Amino acid sequence: MNNDMDNARRSFIRAGAIGSAGILLAACGGGNTPGNVPGNALANGPSNTPGPGGETSDVPDGPERLDRLGVVVGGGKAKDENGEIAFFVGVNNLDALKPEAKPIGEIGFLGHGFTPRLDKPHIVLITEKHGQGCLELDLNAGKILRRVKAGEGREFYGHSAFSPDGKLWYCTEANTEDGSYDGVLAVRDAASLELRDKTFPTHGVSPHDCILIDDGDTLVITNGGGPVSAADAPACVAYVNVKTGEARKVLKFKDNKINAGHITMTSRGELVCVSAPREGIANTSDDWRGAITFYHPDKDQFVTADDPIRQKMKGETLSVAIHEETMVVGATNPSGDLVTFWDFKTGKLIKAITDLLWPRGISLTLDGRWFVVTHDQATHMTLINAQTLVPQDKPIVDMSYIAGSHNFVFDL
Repeated sequence: MNNDMDNARRSFIRAGAIGSAGILLAACGGGNTPGNVPGNALANGPSNTPGPGGETSDVPDGPERLDRLGVVVGGGKAKDENGEIAFFVGVNNLDALKPEAKPIGEIGFLGHGFTPRLDKPHIVLITEKHGQGCLELDLNAGKILRRVKAGEGREFYGHSAFSPDGKLWYCTEANTEDGSYDGVLAVRDAASLELRDKTFPTHGVSPHDCILIDDGDTLVITNGGGPVSAADAPACVAYVNVKTGEARKVLKFKDNKINAGHITMTSRGELVCVSAPREGIANTSDDWRGAITFYHPDKDQFVTADDPIRQKMKGETLSVAIHEETMVVGATNPSGDLVTFWDFKTGKLIKAITDLLWPRGISLTLDGRWFVVTHDQATHMTLINAQTLVPQDKPIVDMSYIAGSHNFVFDL
């Protein structure tokens, strides 16, 4: 593991700027610790994975919390000394005395979705967004265990989930060979990772994120939709019965100019979906902006926030996390250099942060006290107090090696 990480670190440090993230490298090392942030902190916070049921109740309790921050992981990329693209997984233990990244190299693609095995959470399935990349990785050992192929004529489309018993692995894929981009819910044996004969439709085009609810009976899937000109391929969020493939419910947007991107859910079934502008909308258009939409299952209402801040939410609203005890939702807009916080119950903006440049991933620490944001070309990682919404004065990790769309907090 040490050799792999040392090689990855050297490659990353020699790297130059690449892609939209433009990773400009700085010295490794930690910034200030959470204790240096002003304000009180909550003892608990939200989870991006709902509990066994998807129904709303009046019980205000949130998910069970741990007494530590956790290990933050995510995908990254940079050019190596030969000018070739190198791909990494950044591993950042926030509970270390001086947190700093331990990168794992030789990944071969930009990791997007990270799904831990239920019985061995240090082993994760990593999938590419719109591509053939997929592998199983031991985060503790820094070792690639095996690579996985997409179904014939298909590509991986970003995210996946394990069944509650750990025997099945569900993955969003799309039919790309025929040009339809019709969504496919691929089902694999979790042990062998071999495809099962039966697949299900995602009930839309260009599927992406997914969360398993209802004791594993329902997979909630976002379908990004086709180009803005394709009236027959709208964006939607589908609740799919994994036993029959039938759609139990399909949520559609009133605004046909936004797609369905990433989602987060509470243990009671409340859902938040963030969006990008549909394909075909020029980046010079006033409609080239993201969005955030709230689903209230008790009212069966799917409402997109209408706030002047949307004019500053340029491009994609990328990553989202919900603090379940307070029902505060955090979201990022990289192109707008913007992190926004919203009140789920009212759909109103609470706060906007504009001094964290190019913010991408947002999540919560295991104790629920902090939002974790990865940002800037140097892949900084900053904690934001989940109660006061005040960010650290300095990043807790100066260079996290996480330049992808998400950061994930695991208990390792």
